[in-house]
Amino acid sequence: MISGKPHWNALKHMLAYIKATTHYRVTFKAESNLNPISYINSDFAGCKESRQSTKGNIFIVAGRPVSWESKHQETVVLSTVKAKYMAFTRATSQAI
Repeated sequence: MISGKPHWNALKHMLAYIKATTHYRVTFKAESNLNPISYINSDFAGCKESRQSTKGNIFIVAGRPVSWESKHQETVVLSTVKAKYMAFTRATSQAI
């Protein structure tokens, strides 16, 4: 629930931004290669406090990024292989 003046001001700012940018588009040239390219990576236990790994991915179409993510993995893993497997699994599900 939104309460307080700072929250309402933030909401108004967000709605004004959305209204002002509705005409923005991702455009591609006819000769562009539309085959998606994905880069996926993770670290192993990068957070010193929780020992969680960080996963990240980016999808590029026609030379432009169309989707990206970088966040802590939900579970703590015991090896770099498992950290990379979890990052790959998340990116694959996002691609589908």
